[in-house]
Formats: sequence, structure tokens, C-alpha cells
Amino acid sequence: MSYSILEDNELMDKVRLSDERAFDEIYRRYWRKLYALSLYHLRDSNAAEDIVQEIFVSLWAARERSEIKHLYTYLATATKYSIFHYFAQPARNTDSLEELHVQAAEQSTADTRLLEEEIRREIDRLPEKCRLVFRYSREEGLANKMISEKLNISTKAVEKHMTRALRQLRVQFKHMLMLFLL
Repeated sequence: MSYSILEDNELMDKVRLSDERAFDEIYRRYWRKLYALSLYHLRDSNAAEDIVQEIFVSLWAARERSEIKHLYTYLATATKYSIFHYFAQPARNTDSLEELHVQAAEQSTADTRLLEEEIRREIDRLPEKCRLVFRYSREEGLANKMISEKLNISTKAVEKHMTRALRQLRVQFKHMLMLFLL
């Protein structure tokens, strides 16, 4: 079986059962992203590697009691927390306050890009009609009547598809709130 085709939640189910190949796939899938996030903030490759390694060690150590629903969000949040902890250590030699403000602003931009990427992925996962209605409405700014004519469906159907798309996106993005609060 190819683990690369499994969704994150399927991989985590296998990791909970101590499946090392599933864990290796998670590591392969997310190590580079977490390392880039750490390196961006720390500007120290050794510290960035250490933090990411600790995140994966913790994930494996807590695998049996883990109830992670959104793996990447969990890993990114844990990484940000570790970075915060790294800078909070009293003996740590940190940059000037001004540099930290610049980093925070840059991170905000990076977080926005991450959120936009995640939104695009979730929109792509919507059923076809919902996706089309959503894109016509939100990306092209078309009115429901125009969308109904374009797709040859009733205005009520457009409203129904839009409601379904928004509900599905809302459910998927509740987990992102915690990530952006850090």
C-alpha cells in the first residue's frame, strides 16, 4: 500500500497503532514546511532542525493518546509554540525589538498566504456545482441570477449550493482559528 495517497487523518489513525511507515510519510510530507517556518523565525538552521525534530518526537511519543483532527494545523501550531518558547528562554540572545516587529509583520503576511492556500485547497474539494457557484459568486462577483443562467439551474439551486459551500468551508476552517491566534 502506498502511504503517500492517504489523507492526514488516515495516516494519524495508523500512527496511533504505531505504524512507522505512516509516521515516516507524515515526516516526509511536513518536515520541510515546518523547518522553513522555524528557520524563517529563528534564522538558525541548527535550532530550526532541533525544534522540528522535537515536534516529531513528541508526535510519536504521544501517538496512542493523540486526538489530532487537523494534522498540519497541529504541527504548525506546535512549531510556533516551540519557537516562542525558544525566544522566551532568559539566556537567549534575541534580536532588537524593532527586528521582532518586522518578523511579526512578515509572519502575518506568511500566515495570510498559508490561509489563502488552505482556502483554495478546500474550495477545490467542494462538489463541482458548489465549487462553480462559489467561484462565480466570490471570485467573479456574479449575482445569483447570472450564475443560475450561466449554469442553467434555478436561483434557489444557486442559493442552496452557496449555502452548502459556505457551511462546508466554515466547518473546515474552525481548526485554522487556533493557528492564527498564535
